[in-house]
Amino acid sequence: MTRVLALLPGDVGRQLLFFPTLETLDRHYPQAEIDLVVEPRAKQAYRICPRIHNVMTFNFDNRNGAADWGNLIGQIRDRRYDAGMTISREWTAGLLCWLVGIPQRVGYENLTLPPWVRFARQKFPRVGGAIADLAGVCLTAAVSPNARPYDAQRYHDLLLGIGIDTPCPDIAIHIPPEDRQWAETEQERLGIANKPYIILHGGTGAENSDDEPAQLYPIRSWESVIEGYLERQPDAPLVIVQTADNKKWVADLVAVCPQLQIVSPEHVGQLAAFIDRGHLMICADRAPLHLGVAVKTRLVALFGALEPSRHLPTHPHFAGLKSLTNRVADIPPIQVLEKVWEVS
Repeated sequence: MTRVLALLPGDVGRQLLFFPTLETLDRHYPQAEIDLVVEPRAKQAYRICPRIHNVMTFNFDNRNGAADWGNLIGQIRDRRYDAGMTISREWTAGLLCWLVGIPQRVGYENLTLPPWVRFARQKFPRVGGAIADLAGVCLTAAVSPNARPYDAQRYHDLLLGIGIDTPCPDIAIHIPPEDRQWAETEQERLGIANKPYIILHGGTGAENSDDEPAQLYPIRSWESVIEGYLERQPDAPLVIVQTADNKKWVADLVAVCPQLQIVSPEHVGQLAAFIDRGHLMICADRAPLHLGVAVKTRLVALFGALEPSRHLPTHPHFAGLKSLTNRVADIPPIQVLEKVWEVS
């Protein structure tokens, strides 16, 4: 196998969850060129993944016209891939691999059909059934999407479609030296170098999970968590992560918790480096969560409707806390603190 294509719609977090699959693929075919098609918002994830040869971008979620699809097909057709795989449940991903002539096409069973196909299958069973059957023909191998609880393992199962049956490794990343240097400089600026600092990440914007709507933990609840933590650890440095689109939220939190310090990473590499040096992270956002898992920083992650097992591997340093009402805002601060003491 010399060339492999992966179609990976979704946010930065989904890309990080696919890293173990890329690692195994690279280990089995070290000479193969691995190319990806991702959304523009997710491309930054591959700053910390050295296994990729080419990352193309495409807005999968947009209402793309024939010209958009034609441009994408034109980019990948001449590469002559040996295998293609996708984490998408949409049938168009398999269709794309079929259209460009990829011989091995791997995806999930029970593809999601568009409304017009479902309508045709109800009103015109013969025609609609034929179209639905075509969606399945587009794949040469289909694996179960529900065989594993953890999404990284679920994505790794796609390799069964090309004959690779090995355990799923942990998420691993490569942080560029310049990003590590940035983190060290920030620690010195904040006066927390060589101190076990605590990272708070509220989560907003492009780094939010695609699996559930953005749900920021309320400022008053954060205030209670911070005060409760400082009662036991009064000298612990607390750092809040600020991004381009959560500045007002951070300002509002710092107004009620002036002991917080602010760090503003420009991209995922700098964020990963800063998390790597931290003692503990409390977050309500998926991309930082996966970075924390990759560098094995202790963490407590807050979930709304999503089951923690979807995005957290089993490990004593990682704890997930799911809201009983499916709303992050309803998680009591005392429960957050209990989880913090468990992993600290």
